Amino acid sequence: SFHMVVAEEFQGELRTLEKRGQKVQLAAGLDNQSILSDEAMERGLVCLREFAQRLQGMDPARVSVLATNALRAARNRQVFIEQAEAVLGYPIEVIAGREEARLIYLGVAHTLADDGGKRLVVDIGGGSTEVIVGEGDHIVSAASKNMGCITLTQKFFSTHHIDPDLFVAAEAAARDTLAPLAAAYKDLSWNTELGTSGTIKAISWALQNLKISDGEITKEGLNSLRETILSCHDHNEMAKKLHLNPRRSSVFCGGFVMLEQAFECFGLSYLKIAQGAIREGMIADMIALDTASDESP
Repeated sequence: SFHMVVAEEFQGELRTLEKRGQKVQLAAGLDNQSILSDEAMERGLVCLREFAQRLQGMDPARVSVLATNALRAARNRQVFIEQAEAVLGYPIEVIAGREEARLIYLGVAHTLADDGGKRLVVDIGGGSTEVIVGEGDHIVSAASKNMGCITLTQKFFSTHHIDPDLFVAAEAAARDTLAPLAAAYKDLSWNTELGTSGTIKAISWALQNLKISDGEITKEGLNSLRETILSCHDHNEMAKKLHLNPRRSSVFCGGFVMLEQAFECFGLSYLKIAQGAIREGMIADMIALDTASDESP
């Protein structure tokens, strides 16, 4: 997805003025050679032309444009970046996975009161999954894995048919990706478990629609949702049962499997939904840099 947020600092707090977002699914345009298709690039450029209208005239020092996993992976990223920069009028920075994780955590931390305890934050994107442990504004450990809802969908759910055997294979792939990270995190204790961004919010929405929960995500709720998914023949039937829009339903299975296996590997029992994510982290980071610059001699 492509997102844009315009915000300002007001009395020490971030105040959001405008938010826009489109499910461009750029990562879906990557072929087996990690070449981004012309069609995917055009979807991105159409979205950015709309964003550019809002950004006209803004101080370049106060505009940050970051690209994440899809362009990290694309071997022809520079072709898209040059066209996108011409459309936007601002430079684009492709950030590393760890930097993406840092900004996600910063965005989450900025929208929550500091309870003094450690937090585990999970963010499942299209091409990557970030897992971060932090305390207050301080990051204890952060990691990014190159597997997300779109990459899993391309490998195991590309036909739109929900095959139980492929579903189990997808679970094994997600588990193999997350298990080493969980082992590295096993000695880190945390008090709060949080999930953010579209995939996790969609799963929360599905649990509400099925009246399994009021939106909270639990291991038991995911088990019930898994049964419902596997009772569906294809993504269209699943979309109707879960009341999902078509774009979200096409990658829902991949996102669900990643979250289900995060619960399994990290021993989670309950996940709260956090409102902040990478966009809020970007703005908080920009404000921090402005403040540091103002205070420098």
